[in-house]
Amino acid sequence: MKSLIDTLIRAAGIVALFGAIGLGANLFSSDGIPWVYVQAKTVDLSGAKVELVDEKEAREHYGNGETVFVDARTRDDYDKSHVEGAVFLSPEDVEERFVSVRDLLPEDGRIILYCYGPECDMAERVADFLGQLGYRNMMIMTAGYAAWKDAGYPVARSSREE
Repeated sequence: MKSLIDTLIRAAGIVALFGAIGLGANLFSSDGIPWVYVQAKTVDLSGAKVELVDEKEAREHYGNGETVFVDARTRDDYDKSHVEGAVFLSPEDVEERFVSVRDLLPEDGRIILYCYGPECDMAERVADFLGQLGYRNMMIMTAGYAAWKDAGYPVARSSREE
């Protein structure tokens, strides 16, 4: 039993020694790992620096006449409900659909894109496409549509019938 305790003490000492060496190396490294994760505030997409915002920040721009919301989710989910006044532009058919919504997306105005939430990349893919076309004033509402709806912000059902 004494040898097991001695082995565990030695193992703990080795872990502590190498842990201290690793933490010290990280502390003095010019590109060390941050101690606390801080979510990025922007993402670079096709030369456009796209700001990442939550639903509260997005709401500040809603209805000001200079901002257009773009729903990048699936057509079925858009048809169920979406941010009131949002334009539908899904990454699955973004090139074909863009032709019909181009006039609704002012190059000088602000575009706020959203999809399902932080794990969804659909809004980012649409923003990348728009960035390739020269759009620069874009934001992505990372919290997604559910957070917007849960906050009680304006939503609408689609008038599209099939």
